[in-house]
Amino acid sequence: MHTPNSLRLRAPFALLSLVAFVAGCPGRMEVMDVQNPPADVPSDTTPADVQPMDATMDDVPTPTDTPAPTDTPAPTDTPAPTDTPIPSDVPSPTCPASPMEEMVPAGDLMGDRTWDCNRTYRLTGLTFVRGGTLTIRPGTRVIGLGMGAALVITRGARIDAQGTRNQPIVFTSANPAGMRRQGDWAGLVLLGAAPINVTGTGVAMGTNNVEGIEATDARGNYGGADAEHNCGTVRYVRIEFAGQGLSMGNELNGLTTGGCGRQTTIDFVQVHQAADDAFEFFGGTHDARHLISTQQDDDGLDWDFGWNGRAQFVVIQSPPTSGESDPRGIEADNNGANNDATPRSSPTIYNLTVVGAEGAEPYTQPGIVLRRGTAAAIHNAIVMDYKQGAVDVIDNATVALARATPATLFIRNSIFFRNGTDGTTHFTDLSSSAAEGTPALDENMFFRDAMWMNRFDADPLLPMATNRTAPVFAPAMASPAATGGATPPAGFDATATYVGAVAPGATGTADWTTGWTAFPAN
Repeated sequence: MHTPNSLRLRAPFALLSLVAFVAGCPGRMEVMDVQNPPADVPSDTTPADVQPMDATMDDVPTPTDTPAPTDTPAPTDTPAPTDTPIPSDVPSPTCPASPMEEMVPAGDLMGDRTWDCNRTYRLTGLTFVRGGTLTIRPGTRVIGLGMGAALVITRGARIDAQGTRNQPIVFTSANPAGMRRQGDWAGLVLLGAAPINVTGTGVAMGTNNVEGIEATDARGNYGGADAEHNCGTVRYVRIEFAGQGLSMGNELNGLTTGGCGRQTTIDFVQVHQAADDAFEFFGGTHDARHLISTQQDDDGLDWDFGWNGRAQFVVIQSPPTSGESDPRGIEADNNGANNDATPRSSPTIYNLTVVGAEGAEPYTQPGIVLRRGTAAAIHNAIVMDYKQGAVDVIDNATVALARATPATLFIRNSIFFRNGTDGTTHFTDLSSSAAEGTPALDENMFFRDAMWMNRFDADPLLPMATNRTAPVFAPAMASPAATGGATPPAGFDATATYVGAVAPGATGTADWTTGWTAFPAN
């Protein structure tokens, strides 16, 4: 991130549909009407039995030695979530090998819409979904190319993009395979009305315009006072070759959220080959599960402006080279202009794997940077192969949270392996003493304190995690990551008592990273 500031049919109907398709498809390219939605789209297309992950931080009992930050209380009346897979009785669609291409002009999409895999949808500019729900069916491809080609779900709209493991929804470059590059198109953006810590006018909790959209465009506005706001559902979705900038320091990421609330569902999402960050969360209270960031040019996961959600099962694979000045696995901020702004960024994260580039690494950045007043409770993490160290804590306000009693910034029950230039110096302080209080925080001493139950130099047995085309993120069965993890509390998957994002020894469908992901070079 640059800190400044997505049945059964009766035989006659089936025959008619087939005839219509054969007669209409060859050689056709349609242009979508961006003002008038199709009349046959139902007004509510969200499955009634698919519920979002919606519990609050207060619903999660935290171990007594690691309470959540107290400066951002959340409502306590929201039930704990459960994993909600697509119902097994929903048949997968039969998608054509060469679907018709439909142009989606820049501008506003009004009302409810449904996109399905019978067509490929080409974004030609900034497309704003306003005032309705955009439903995207399994197996659908959305392609983009050119300056500002992005899909933006505005505060008054929702997205219902639910793919399946066998038929994920794919957002990718419009260029053919072999010619695709980072930044071919801009990305997917979800904007909501949940609290952020940027001071705004007219809304008590503040509003802001999302990075990557011009500040004068009100459609890029996000933030508010509705912690339960629902931006929609993004599930089993791949986002490839995105991250295009509109101007210097003003880029969109693979998946950007701004002020999305607890009713939002983000689950099973891969961002691959993004030109900027893979995932960036600007404030809000939404949760995220089963995230994979691979070969992004900047940060794998970036949060700012008071993100108070939870995350579980997160894989970040950093690239061996980068065109950015400060690429990190995780870059975590509260607020750069006011490090103590509230609501403070204070996510709780379980089961995280952050992998650098084994061998030569030309850029000098650590795996995780915690700065500008963020709190964070990170459990069951593997951080490995960062030649400039695993973690750096920067700025007085951030250090104060680590030194607090009890601490509200920590990493525990985790494994640090092959970090530092010698492979064993896991913490190389890249920040000045003046930025870390007096005396400066000694990350090596802090994270090695026995109370955090971290382990160092224990090989997690992930030999294929740095592979660029066929990575394996499940440690071997004999990995030390199989033991020593904390038991996730209510609201998380409590069976994930191992360390890292994927269960040791997991293969086939037991490995959640397989079956729907892809790792193309271009």
